[in-house]
Amino acid sequence: MAADPRRLRRGIDLLGSLPRRGFDNLRARRKGTAVKREEIWLTNASGYRLHAEVHGPDDDLVRPGVVLVPGRDQPGSIFCGPGYLLSADELAFRGFRVLHFDPVGRGRSWGHDDFCGVEGQDSLRAALDCFVARRDVANRQVGVVSFSMGLALAAPVLAREGLRLGVRFLLDWEGPADRDAIIRGGPLPPAARTALAASPAEFWELREPVHWVGQIPCDYIRIQAEQDHGNKRGPANALELVARATRGLASSTRLNANERDVAWRQDQAEELQWAPSGAGAVNRLLVSTIDELLTDVVGKPA
Repeated sequence: MAADPRRLRRGIDLLGSLPRRGFDNLRARRKGTAVKREEIWLTNASGYRLHAEVHGPDDDLVRPGVVLVPGRDQPGSIFCGPGYLLSADELAFRGFRVLHFDPVGRGRSWGHDDFCGVEGQDSLRAALDCFVARRDVANRQVGVVSFSMGLALAAPVLAREGLRLGVRFLLDWEGPADRDAIIRGGPLPPAARTALAASPAEFWELREPVHWVGQIPCDYIRIQAEQDHGNKRGPANALELVARATRGLASSTRLNANERDVAWRQDQAEELQWAPSGAGAVNRLLVSTIDELLTDVVGKPA
């Protein structure tokens, strides 16, 4: 099978960004910012043991928090090194506490991956419950950052639990909107195909972000390049999700650097600003956006 040129270009660009990211981390260390990692184990409602880690400054100060949600088939450990779009340590060096977790059936967590179904979504719920209860986390200054298919975990959980948990924002990097986009992202695993055959309507209603994003009660921010990482319908997905959130319960919405709280139409796509597609530029944009979202009220965290 031929390599996807978009993925190849992104990988090359990511490698090119590593020296700059390493320098930023070194500069933070020289300023006296030391980062510690804490391994924790959680339990979801079904009794599955879930592996998670918290990265943060080596102190006991109460700090804003970020929960990172991995994409399709990925464990939380993808955020442990510089080989992905964002690392937990990058945010920890900026003064945030950061949690990443393995959804059920991935990484070191127990059970079988149900493809962002009930168990996967409850993994995120358990992670958020634990994180916002920590004494060193400002529990009303917690944001969720989802990557690609991670939106199928984040959107339903925040629609149901976001108000109770007090989550401040959902930052979504190029998540799929509906079943067409999800299927275009790759073949469904066998267990997911079995569940889909048993009850198609229930399967998709649970997992399609477009059903849930209008019920999210916090800020919704979409980062979207014109050349999507997964499929050509990315910009259309983004416009549909932002429109639903804007007409729904979201406290505020934004697509890239465009005007806030606007339900953009599909025929306006050419007028809009789109995010960069290069991995290095995406990294800078994600870091600066998180910094903006979590420091505009509480002040610089470190």
